[in-house]
Amino acid sequence: LFRSGMLPQHFPQMDECSLYAMVHPAKEVGGDLYDFVRVEDSLYFLVGDVSGKGVPAALFMAIARAAFRFIGALGLPMAEVMRRVNNCLCDGNKNEMFVTIFAGRIDLKTGEMEYCNAGHNPIVVVSPSGEASFLRAKPNLAAGLFEDFPYEGERLKLERGSRLILYTDGVTEAERVDKSQFGEDRLLQWAGSLLHGVPADASTLDLYAKVRNFTKGADQNDDITIMSILLKTK
Repeated sequence: LFRSGMLPQHFPQMDECSLYAMVHPAKEVGGDLYDFVRVEDSLYFLVGDVSGKGVPAALFMAIARAAFRFIGALGLPMAEVMRRVNNCLCDGNKNEMFVTIFAGRIDLKTGEMEYCNAGHNPIVVVSPSGEASFLRAKPNLAAGLFEDFPYEGERLKLERGSRLILYTDGVTEAERVDKSQFGEDRLLQWAGSLLHGVPADASTLDLYAKVRNFTKGADQNDDITIMSILLKTK
């Protein structure tokens, strides 16, 4: 596929956490993306969804990923990472494209997470006890629209055994033939039913299977992107 070489396919084995992600594209080339980079004891990660379809969206996605990978490696606070990524995307953006992004940084030693949501779907946090909830975040603007937008970061302390599920709206808006959607309620129900300690790759692939089973063979109308991060218990 045109995009398959643009996103990481190797997921490193880490003592502190388990991470896995996938994109299953719709028929038309789109701009979903994911990425991650480790900087010493910090894990930077993101999932995003570019506006529009076709080659322009895929190229805009590639620029967003390259910007995040370079800027994230500098070890900056998340709000500053997003500000710089946004400015990179605003520069020469003649097609007026934009990308919604959820980006975060986890201190793998302490479990402290700093995050910034740039107009993206709320991610799911699953506690070690199995309670699943959406992480509501400040309504920052999608990236690529206005230069020097003042992005705000937030913080959350994650316990060992916590799990993060990041996704694009290809998951929640996946449709059956009758136009009913997978929706947020089914996503939360699925997340809360996961067995404790299931590795990130297994949980990611299981959610994708649940979505495809729900649609029962209906045409996929949007890219499906899922990332799972599990903080391992010591």
